[in-house]
Amino acid sequence: MKKMTASQQKLLKVFHLITASIWLSSVIALALLPIISSPTATGDEVYMYNLAYHFIDMFILTPAAVLTLITGLIYSLFTKWGFFQHGWLIYKWIVSLLIVITGTLYFGPLVTELLEIADLKRVAALEDRYYMQGHTIGLFAAIVNSSLLIVAVVVSVYKPWKNVRK
Repeated sequence: MKKMTASQQKLLKVFHLITASIWLSSVIALALLPIISSPTATGDEVYMYNLAYHFIDMFILTPAAVLTLITGLIYSLFTKWGFFQHGWLIYKWIVSLLIVITGTLYFGPLVTELLEIADLKRVAALEDRYYMQGHTIGLFAAIVNSSLLIVAVVVSVYKPWKNVRK
């Protein structure tokens, strides 16, 4: 398969770093959003919190994560890095795919459900057991995903487990 030129790789790296930065920043924002929201919220504030969370998740985080995976795929296919030659790349693929798959199949629909509950119940959503449980799960997931993505950044820089074949 034809490999990319050095200038093509640099351009790809720029795009990959930008999308990964947006992805990580979005996940951190989702982890911080519950912390900075008001504990004595009104019904409209509960709804707006969920609307902001949903917007960040669906329109910033998700496209950034998908674009990061696509640029990573292009890297693996058209450069010397490959998919399984280096342990640090294997870690990044596993973490990235797990986060995207769980986000797509579980957390995305959960965020949408919480928004619907907040829209219907407003401040009464804070008394809804399912809503509060989903809210807690979302916070926990954002913290875990932030940590995993930060470790992926560190692993990308230090590149431990350099060559699996050796």
